[in-house]
Amino acid sequence: MSDNTTVRKPLTAEQRRKIDENKQAALERRAASKKRAAAEQNDSTGHKKAKRSQFYEYDLSTFENTKGGFIVDPVTEEKVNRFREQATKIEPMLLYSLDPATAPKCKECDSTNVDTVFYQVFNICVCADCKEKYPDKYSLITKTEAREDYLLTDPELKDKDLLPHWSKPNPRKSTWNNMMLYVREMVEDYAFQKWGGPEGLDAEYERRESQKKEKKDKKFKEKLADLRRRTMTSNWERKRQEGPHKHEFGDPEEDEEGNTVQVCTGCNLVIETEEF
Repeated sequence: MSDNTTVRKPLTAEQRRKIDENKQAALERRAASKKRAAAEQNDSTGHKKAKRSQFYEYDLSTFENTKGGFIVDPVTEEKVNRFREQATKIEPMLLYSLDPATAPKCKECDSTNVDTVFYQVFNICVCADCKEKYPDKYSLITKTEAREDYLLTDPELKDKDLLPHWSKPNPRKSTWNNMMLYVREMVEDYAFQKWGGPEGLDAEYERRESQKKEKKDKKFKEKLADLRRRTMTSNWERKRQEGPHKHEFGDPEEDEEGNTVQVCTGCNLVIETEEF
């Protein structure tokens, strides 16, 4: 039986020196490769930063974007609300006098507890109780109500000398235009002067409603005529494509005079026939 065991000889000094040299050279190449990669990465990052820096010439943090007034952030909305409140604010004032004879009094009950807003904005002396007691006179109406109910125009409603109004922030949405309020009695008096009393206002209202109805009916008739015209054109085009009409008569039948006739099922043409 043979022994195949291999006996390893120890390395010589020359072989150990070669191994150490090769190992040292490999470590140096690896370190150089890492250094070169790091340098390339630094150059690339620095180039990108220099290139990106040209987009920051302005301080965008100082800009305030209201987004067209449709979507407003809370901070901007608060600023808008504060501005509107300041613009529409009515400073309170004392209406009392040391002499009761010269103090402003309610035109309905002679009370000295006159509403300051009505006095300042509308130059009307009326107390809070009488405002509630006579809503047909002193209730506040909007610009839309004054325009539609009393048939007044926008230039008339914007003229403060003609019709004083109270401008308030819109309660539905703060970013909308201010709400304009009018005293019903003042608007009604001006409308009656313009249209010749309540009868004239009613007559003008009826005239405009009749005019609206006529325009609506005219528009409906025009649409109906256009529909009929398009239907006739469509039928004519269909018949043209189908070619000449061919009569298809039904079974013979007697008419009111006792004649034997046949009727075309397509065009209702009637012909007389004789039976044999």
